[in-house]
Amino acid sequence: MRNWSNIELKSMIQKFSVKNCLSIRDEEVLSFVANSDDTSEDIMVVNKGNTRLLKLGLIYGANASGKSNILFALNWLVRFTGGAYNPNVQEGIQFLPPFLLDEVSRTQPSEMNLIFFIGEVRYDYSLVVKDNTILLEELTRYPSGRPALVFKRGWNEYTKSSEISFGTTLKLTAKQKTMLTALAAPRVSVIAAYINNNVDRHEVFDELKHYFRQRILPTAVASTDVERFSNGMIRLIPDLKEFIIKILSLADFNISDLVIKEEKTELPDEVWTELESLSGYFDEIPDRNFTEDRLYFEHTALNFKEFLVNTLESAGTNRIYGLATYLYFLIKTNGIMLSDELESSLHYDLLRYFVTLFLLNSDEGQLICTTHSILLLDEPFVRRDCIHLCRKDATGATGVVRVSDFGLRKDVSILSAYRAGKLGGIPNLGGLML
Repeated sequence: MRNWSNIELKSMIQKFSVKNCLSIRDEEVLSFVANSDDTSEDIMVVNKGNTRLLKLGLIYGANASGKSNILFALNWLVRFTGGAYNPNVQEGIQFLPPFLLDEVSRTQPSEMNLIFFIGEVRYDYSLVVKDNTILLEELTRYPSGRPALVFKRGWNEYTKSSEISFGTTLKLTAKQKTMLTALAAPRVSVIAAYINNNVDRHEVFDELKHYFRQRILPTAVASTDVERFSNGMIRLIPDLKEFIIKILSLADFNISDLVIKEEKTELPDEVWTELESLSGYFDEIPDRNFTEDRLYFEHTALNFKEFLVNTLESAGTNRIYGLATYLYFLIKTNGIMLSDELESSLHYDLLRYFVTLFLLNSDEGQLICTTHSILLLDEPFVRRDCIHLCRKDATGATGVVRVSDFGLRKDVSILSAYRAGKLGGIPNLGGLML
């Protein structure tokens, strides 16, 4: 079982940049380096040596502006590098497409860079890919402020193979070098090769494995089944259930307990009849009866208690139940959460409550999300440097800018400036007469 309570290797993202990927043509950057502003310093900023990092990153923009794309690119890089995709399944390893709206970009490679911290040590990771092939992969760490190469990998077009060199400070054995070089196929990162294979253990690579596979949580999008995620985690983490119940109680859901039961059920008649009609296409018809998890919430009212199955609850109740597990990791293990449309199914006050709970109770967790909830822009804890705006130009390319780059005076409301169109990132709507 994973040691989910291990918080020794606190980790944060400093910067992510991406070029020629999805709707992003030119290099665009998400930076989480705090500027000299001291707004909400005690709950928003973490010091890593001489670098001040933000715990919260908000990404705004009109629909189809590309805000989800930059988050998806970051998520893809994390999952790819961490070996979450199966290199033997083409659909699972498929690289993200380049910018396709001009003749030049679609023939060029995609480039990504991630600067992050593991504990107090900074890492700088770069990846260049084209046509499902890694052309360049490089990782440098800064254990005492000075750069130390971990590995550098290039592509030999003549031999159609990767060439990898390792930093001397790592003190890898010849066997480790040989195995990593052999396992790092054209579509497999060096880090993934270590994680997914029986390579002799090495401290630096173990830290990287912990970072990419445990510190960065599964990305939560509007359609993510966060309830199922919570159901599974409750079975693995002894104190998670109590934590979730406390969150639901504090959030005024009138819920005093919860239970997950394995219950036998069967496919509905109409589904079973359809399967029987297609029996010729199956070697064996699946069993009509199966077992599934059923979640029940205990509601406490005046002189009465009753357990209700979660399908009778609101979408918001189920959503916050699932997100409470993410909050647990953010607070208890200082995890990193990526979320697309975090506010999905949530009342604004509940969204604000979730973000505030995270900021007040976490040490070095990090929440990076896209959102349409513009009321957050007017919250006193939201700093200008934690807000990124996405907007598309006439060529269809996504651009990203930080609100702090606009130089707004401190007495100017970010929300008012945004709604007035002074910052961009809002829909350009036409007239109302059809």
